[in-house]
Amino acid sequence: MNQIKNQSQKETKLLSQGGHQEFKFSWDVEKKPLLYYPTGYDNRSIIVENRHALTRTDNYKCLSIVSDRYTPFYNSRFAEIVNSFLAVGSDNPMIQEFDSGKKLSVQIQDKGIGTEALTSQILTDQEIKIDDKHKGYITMINSHDKTTPWLIGLTIVRIVCKNTFLMALQHLNDNALFQGKHLPNFEIKWEDIKTSIQAASVGMSNYLMQMEELKNLSWDKDDNFKFFNKTFRNMDLHPKNASTRLNNMIMEFDMAYDKYTKQVGGNNRYATFNAVTHVIDHNATEKQQARGWNTFGRGHMIKSRALNTLLS
Repeated sequence: MNQIKNQSQKETKLLSQGGHQEFKFSWDVEKKPLLYYPTGYDNRSIIVENRHALTRTDNYKCLSIVSDRYTPFYNSRFAEIVNSFLAVGSDNPMIQEFDSGKKLSVQIQDKGIGTEALTSQILTDQEIKIDDKHKGYITMINSHDKTTPWLIGLTIVRIVCKNTFLMALQHLNDNALFQGKHLPNFEIKWEDIKTSIQAASVGMSNYLMQMEELKNLSWDKDDNFKFFNKTFRNMDLHPKNASTRLNNMIMEFDMAYDKYTKQVGGNNRYATFNAVTHVIDHNATEKQQARGWNTFGRGHMIKSRALNTLLS
C-alpha cells in the first residue's frame, strides 16, 4: 500500500486548522521551461520546444513533463472551494498526497446544517435529484502527472490510502459534479464553477446568519394563528371565522412548532420558521416536489414571506 506523503501533508493540515478561517496548501505547481545542454553541464543550454517541466514550488521536484497546451490545475483552486465550505460551517478538510504529490485529494464530510445546505444548493443548480446517496464526502481529486482530469463530486469512500483513492476516482469518473481537462478551454469552465459555488456559499452564509438572528428573537405561540394566515394565505382572519380545514392546518403547524421548540431550546422565531419549512416540505405532494414547489415555486415564496416577517 502506498503511504501518503508525510512532511508536506502535515504542513498543509496545520494551515487548514488555524481557526478554520482559511485553508491553503503548503505548495503548488509551476510550469517551467525544459532545458538541455548539448555540450555537457555548462552555461550553453537550449530550450526544448513544446516541452515544460511541471514542478512543485516547495522542493522543485519535477512531477511531469508537459506540452505548451497543458494548463496546470493549481492546488489553490481546490483551496478556494474548501474555503467556500468552511464559510458555512464545514471543518477538518482531509488532504492526501500520493507519489510525491503527483496525485492528490481533498475531502470534506458532508455533515452539518451549512455543509449539507450548500451541497444541496450545488446539486439543485446542477439539476440533480437529492437523495441518500449524496451522504458521505465532498471529494476533490486532481493529478499533476496527466493521469486524471480534475474532478469534484460526492463519494461515500473516505480516502486514506492509494486503494481508496482509486476507488473514489473510479466513482467520480462516472458521477462527478464537475470535471475538466488540463487544457486552456477548460479555464472558463473552471471560473464558472468557482463563481457559482462561491455565490452559493455567500448566500448560504447570509442565510445562516439570519437563522442565528431568529434564535435570539422570542416568539409567543398565541401569535401562531395570525402568523399562519399572513404567511400561508396572505390575509387576516379572525379565529372564529376559521373553517375546519384551516383549524386542522393550524393544529398541524402548532404541533410542528412544539416539536421544534424542544429541539432549538425554547419559544423563539427560529422554531417558528422551522415549523413553516416542516409544513411546506412534509406536505408537498410528489407532483409538487417534482415541479419544485417547495424549492423555487409557491412553497419557496411562502418560506421567504415567513422569513421576512419573522426578521421584521
